[in-house]
Amino acid sequence: MKNPFASKDLSDAMRRRVELAVAVAQERLLSTHVGYVLRLIRLVGEQVPFETALNMYTRLLRLSEDEARNITTRALATLGERATATEAWPELVTQAEVDQAQEKGSRSFVKQIRMRLRGRVNDDLRRWVELSAARTEVAVLSAHVDNALGFVELLEKDMPFTEAVELYLEALDVRDSVAEVAYYMALARLADQLLPDRPEAQSAAEAVPAAVAPDARHLRVVEKEGA
Repeated sequence: MKNPFASKDLSDAMRRRVELAVAVAQERLLSTHVGYVLRLIRLVGEQVPFETALNMYTRLLRLSEDEARNITTRALATLGERATATEAWPELVTQAEVDQAQEKGSRSFVKQIRMRLRGRVNDDLRRWVELSAARTEVAVLSAHVDNALGFVELLEKDMPFTEAVELYLEALDVRDSVAEVAYYMALARLADQLLPDRPEAQSAAEAVPAAVAPDARHLRVVEKEGA
């Protein structure tokens, strides 16, 4: 995580509050990722090793190694906690089972797995994963916007809202393509709160006076006379 205070003039008390806000934001993002990766595992876990599902998820979401590791650890821990509570372990294909089947020469099982993983994954499975990744991107973007607005509220007496949003995006090291969209979405939400109500729209005739927009037929006549 980048140092969000390098160029900011904040009091020690405010710095501590921002540090807490960063921790809350990170937890919200982690929980969002874990929820969606578990949905993906439930969707494809009986067709491919769940390690493969996790790898596909982290690759499509372009997560860093640290992010991938944290999400994987939390996801597996959540699976274990749920299984312990319900005494029902999910029926997930593991890479170890694939390797063991290959060693034992279990042709039918290996053939089945290879059919499922033809190329990298079959067409249906690829579509499922891509759609799941897209849905997750939108959810994560929404979490970024909520987090950024939390920073605006926290720092409203210390800095302009634009700087507060930028501080959040910098502190969480949000990648540029997501940061730009999150920035404008956060400001759009603020616009709904801060902009004055618009007056009723004028009619088209009032908005564009005749002197500014003369009749097109008159123009054609003038051109003809002047030819």
